[in-house]
Amino acid sequence: MSVLSIDTVSRSAASVATHWTLDPRNVGHTLELSESRTYDAALETLGAYKLTGNFPVDLEIVLKDLRVLDKVTFEIKPKTLLSDTRHVEFRPTDKVQLDRFADIVRSVKNRIGADPTRPWWVRLFQ
Repeated sequence: MSVLSIDTVSRSAASVATHWTLDPRNVGHTLELSESRTYDAALETLGAYKLTGNFPVDLEIVLKDLRVLDKVTFEIKPKTLLSDTRHVEFRPTDKVQLDRFADIVRSVKNRIGADPTRPWWVRLFQ
């Protein structure tokens, strides 16, 4: 009977240990980013007069300016009609620790994140 209880304890301890290990590929954070703020930030970064307005390219320019392009990967979700916001899921690369990833997500949100307090039509005409 005692062998069974020791075996049960060792299995539960092993399951707790595996529960706390985090795989960076499974960690992600989705942000609502403003297309217009991303475009404006890319214009400012490049010192350009006009860009094509391609959101993935503009986002890469902003991430490169923030010096985090090689530290994160991102996936852009499909856009809804008449919306300025894009849902972008960020994931850390293998060389980024989770606390640094949280700082990166926070800086991206502060730079080009959508303002949820204003209605979409106000953001559209500004």
